[in-house]
Amino acid sequence: MPTIEGMKKWLAARKVALVGLAATGLVWSASAEVNLTEITNLIQAIVGIVPDLIDLVVGIAPLIVFLALIGFLTRFFPKILEMLNMH
Repeated sequence: MPTIEGMKKWLAARKVALVGLAATGLVWSASAEVNLTEITNLIQAIVGIVPDLIDLVVGIAPLIVFLALIGFLTRFFPKILEMLNMH
């Protein structure tokens, strides 16, 4: 059966190994060259679509307002008049 002191030494050795491994990974990733061409292409494609989306929203906004007004007039306005006549 392992002793507590033996387990502490084993864990301490593992911590040193993990810290060394993490430090090596950080140094390697810091010196690695990053290829951003795919990300740049994706961003350019999204930016190309955005003006079309803005035109769509601006074009359909008056229709949405018109339909909301028609919905108000057909549903709620008669109920309001009915409530006024109840008095």
